[in-house]
Amino acid sequence: MAVLTSTSSTQEVLDTFWKNNLTSEEIITRAPNILPKHIFERLVQENQPKSTILGCSVEMSYEAAVKECEARVAVIVTECRRNNIKYTDNDFDLDDKDYCLKPLTATAPDRPNGREHIEKGFPKRADNARTVITRTGTVKLTASKVREPACAKRVGDIFEQPKFFIDHDAHVQDIRQGSEGDCWFISSLGCLTVDDSFPRLVNKLCPRRARDEEIGVYGFVFYRDGEWVSEVIDDKLYLTNPDYDDCDDDRRSVWDRSHGRLDPETSRAAYRKAYQTGSDALFFGSCADPNETWVPLIEKAFAKAHGDYDSINGGWPGEGVEDLTGGVTTEFVSSDILDKDSFWTQGLMKVGKDYIFSAGTKEYYRPDPDQLGRQGVEDDHAYSVLRAAEYQGNRLCLIKNPWGETEWNGPWSDGSKEWTKESLDALRHKFGNEGIFWMPYEDFLLRYDEIWRTRLFHCDWFNWNVTQHWTTVNVPWSGDYNETSFHFIIPAPTTTVIVLSQLDTRYFGGLTGQYTYTLSFHLHTSGQKSHIVRGYASGDRSATTELFLEAGTYEVSLQVTGYRDDALPRIEDVVQQNWLDRRAKLIQMALKHDMAYARGALPEDASERDRISFATPAHLTSSEILTPPATPPLAPATPATRDGAKAPWDPSCVVGLKVYAYQTVASIGLGKATDAVRAGGRSGAEGAKEREGLR
Repeated sequence: MAVLTSTSSTQEVLDTFWKNNLTSEEIITRAPNILPKHIFERLVQENQPKSTILGCSVEMSYEAAVKECEARVAVIVTECRRNNIKYTDNDFDLDDKDYCLKPLTATAPDRPNGREHIEKGFPKRADNARTVITRTGTVKLTASKVREPACAKRVGDIFEQPKFFIDHDAHVQDIRQGSEGDCWFISSLGCLTVDDSFPRLVNKLCPRRARDEEIGVYGFVFYRDGEWVSEVIDDKLYLTNPDYDDCDDDRRSVWDRSHGRLDPETSRAAYRKAYQTGSDALFFGSCADPNETWVPLIEKAFAKAHGDYDSINGGWPGEGVEDLTGGVTTEFVSSDILDKDSFWTQGLMKVGKDYIFSAGTKEYYRPDPDQLGRQGVEDDHAYSVLRAAEYQGNRLCLIKNPWGETEWNGPWSDGSKEWTKESLDALRHKFGNEGIFWMPYEDFLLRYDEIWRTRLFHCDWFNWNVTQHWTTVNVPWSGDYNETSFHFIIPAPTTTVIVLSQLDTRYFGGLTGQYTYTLSFHLHTSGQKSHIVRGYASGDRSATTELFLEAGTYEVSLQVTGYRDDALPRIEDVVQQNWLDRRAKLIQMALKHDMAYARGALPEDASERDRISFATPAHLTSSEILTPPATPPLAPATPATRDGAKAPWDPSCVVGLKVYAYQTVASIGLGKATDAVRAGGRSGAEGAKEREGLR
C-alpha cells in the first residue's frame, strides 16, 4: 500500500524553519540581568530573595514586614526632628512628574511610532470629571482631557484639618476613585471595609506606629510574590488645578474678572480655597470626607511600590485583593457556574468571613451613553461586593462602585418599590448617591460576567502554614506540559490551597520584554496518570485550586503557555533608550526586575545546582522525589535579530508553587514529570483552552 508523504523540498524547508526558530527544550534561557554586573553583585546578590521558604505560619512574613516598616519610619522621624524639617521622599518626589507618572518606554523595533500597549484588566474611567478653570468659566473636564495633574502639595497645605482616619477607622463610604484608571485597585480597597463586624483589613496595611502625620511620613505593607514588603512615602499629593500664579493668562483673566472686587491676596486665597483645598482638589483617588487622607496615601504608596502611577492603570480586582491581604483568589465566569445555589450558600453568604468578593462587567461594543439598557451598571468596570443577605425570600447583594456615585437602578435599587421601612431597618440601608446599592442575586450574575473570590487567612493565621518554592522553567512553543514538575508531601489530612504563580511583572513595567505567559496545572497523586483536579488560571499571574487532601505525596504538572508580541519593545531597546535621560528610573525598575528574577535563579555550578534545584525540608523522604532531575544547562538571553528576521522562540518563566495547609506543614521539592503524568496532562490541556476561549 502506497503511503503519501510530503515532498522532500517542503520537508526540508519546514525542518530548517523549525531548527532556526525553536531553541532546544533541553536549554533554559537565562533571564537577563538589567543592571551592570558590578552593580548587580552589590545591590542584588547580597540581598537575594529566597527561592525556597519552608513551612511557616502565614503571619510570619507580615510581622517581619511591619517591623521593617516601623523601623524605617522611626529612623526618618528621628532625622527630620533633628533637622526640623518635614520628610521628603527623594525616591518618589511628586514634583518630578516624569519619574512619578510615566513608565519606562521605548519605540518598538521596525515601528517608528510604536503602538500603545493596552493593559489587561479594567481601564481608565471614561467620564471621571474634574473642575478646571477655562476661558469662559469653570467646566467639567473628563479624564480623557485631563491628561496629568497640575501640581503637588503637602497634606497640610491641601486639607484644613487633615486626619488619616476620621473616627479612627476606614469605611467603605470613604472611597472615591480619581483620574487614575485603577478601579480594580480602588474596588479592592472597598472590599477590605465590607462590614462593621468584619476585621478592618485596611488597618493592617498601614500600621499605626509606621506613620507620623506631623513629620509627613507614612509606612505601608503590601503582598508581593509570596511575601509581604514595606513601602514608605512622604505626604505630597497631586492636585488637578495649578497654583494661582501658575495659571496661564486665560485662566487668570477668567478668575480675576469674576473676583474683581477682591484685593489680589484675598483673590489668591479664595482661588486656593475653591480649587486646591480638600479631597475634591485631588487628581487621583480621594476620601469622601474633605479632611480624610488614607485613600490617596495608600494609592500613592501602591503606585510607588510599582514604580509610578501609570503602572497601576488597568488590572483585575482579584489580584488587587491579593496584594492587599495576602489571600488567594479564584476567578469565576458567571455563565460557567454549575450550581448557583451552592455558589450563594457556600460562597457569597461567607463574604466578610472566609472570603472577599469582587466583580467586573464586560466591555460592550454597542454604546449606551444614557445607560438605559445597563440600568446604571457601567461597562468594563470593577466593583466591590460588600455583603450578601436573604430577606423575605429574596437573595440580595450589596455592591460598591469605586467612583462613589452611579448606581444600579433596577429592582431593590435606592427608592425602588421593593423597599419598606422594615426592609431598610433589616438590611441597615440608607438611600444616597454614594455608589453603594443592593441588587438581586440573579441580576448580579447577569450583569457581572466575572467574579473573583479571595480566600482569606487573616482570622486564623496561626493555624494556616505556607511552604513555597520558586524555580525557572523553559516554555515550549507547543504549549505542552513541562518536563519539570513540583512534588509535595502532606503529612496529615487537611484542607489545602495550592497556588502556581509567576512573577508580578507590574513591579518592573517596561522591562517585561515581548513574552507573556498563562499558567495552569494538574494535581496528581504521585505516579498516577489521572489527575485529581485542575488548577485554572485566575487573573494574569496565577492558577489556583482548593481541596481537602489525605496524607500522601502529590505531583503538580505544570503548563506554562507563552505568547510573543513583536510590537512590544525589547528589554535592550528600553535600556538603550533610557539609560542617559532617565537613569534613576531605569536603576530603580532594573533593581526590582533583577531582584525578582533572582528568586528563580539556577546556578551554573553542578553541586550548587543540585542543592538549589531541589531545596526541601529535611523530613521530605519520598524515594520518588529525592533524586533531583538533571537541571538543563543555562543559555544566555538571546537578543532579537536586527535584520528584519524574527528572533527564535526562547522564553523561560520564573514560577513558584505555594501550598497552604491547615494545622500541618507541607514539604515541596522539584522533580522530573513522569511520562504518565505528562500524557495525562496533554489530554486535559484542551479543556483549559476551551475555558480560556469562554473568557
